Amino acid sequence: MKLNWILMLKMVLGFIIGMFVAMIFKLPYFYTAGVIAVLSFEETKKASITASIKRILSTVLALSLSSLLFYLFSFDVWVLFLFVGLFIVLTFLFQVDKGIIVSLVLVSQIYLEKDINYALNAFYILLIGLGVAFLLNLYIPKNKLLEEKINTIDSKINLIIQNIANSRPISFDEIDDLLKETYENIKIEIDNVNIPKSTSILKYVDMRIEQVSILKRVNNTLLSVPLIEEKKIILDFLKTFNNKIGTYNFAENLSLELDDLFIYFRQTNLPKNREFFEKRAQLYYVLLELDQFLNLKLLYHDSL
Repeated sequence: MKLNWILMLKMVLGFIIGMFVAMIFKLPYFYTAGVIAVLSFEETKKASITASIKRILSTVLALSLSSLLFYLFSFDVWVLFLFVGLFIVLTFLFQVDKGIIVSLVLVSQIYLEKDINYALNAFYILLIGLGVAFLLNLYIPKNKLLEEKINTIDSKINLIIQNIANSRPISFDEIDDLLKETYENIKIEIDNVNIPKSTSILKYVDMRIEQVSILKRVNNTLLSVPLIEEKKIILDFLKTFNNKIGTYNFAENLSLELDDLFIYFRQTNLPKNREFFEKRAQLYYVLLELDQFLNLKLLYHDSL
């Protein structure tokens, strides 16, 4: 909500400043400068710069093409229709269709005044509108809630692991939605302010997304295995994860404990019948998944 209010305020200021600057330079159609400023606000700084470049290229194409056609064939309405048809096709061909609306509005100055010299006025209007929007868009507040989101993600994953360890019903919907929302917010943050902290948080969320996928497989496998001794051992191991899901490197000690479990599984006698052999194999697969779960966290810390 805060970001929406800031965007609305910037749009109002952009319109007023853009129009006022164009009036100072006594440019005809000064109102259009304010409109272009409003149209030029994007969600991120990166998107704003990309859109501005496309609008400039699109407008140069529009003003050049329309001026040429009006010069060759006069200012009849059929010439305007011819220009619009050619221009729209070319913008999509050159992938600058982001600027179609702004360009058509600017070309209207040439057509209404019946004077191709207004192409220069239209270009000045464009630069003022884009310039004002760009300067105002330099201010995009940092998302201070990201660290809180990370703590919430860790708490949810900790709860999921404990639910698995205690054979409680589990739903992954909430953590999936939370990870997706946080990931998108971080991408926006990086596009606005490309700082190492945001990049580190993005890596962290990537790691947690992969870990949750592992927990889904672990949960499905454990549900299919009866409560035999080896399963109890794994569940007890999962219980030791409690309050050890966080930014601190708890994975290092947990990984050592997991190594002991691998040794236990390798040294104990194999089951006597096929059914229990298959169950043991499934549980060994769970150990491999948990090993990958912990390795993801270790790799994250190594990348810092």
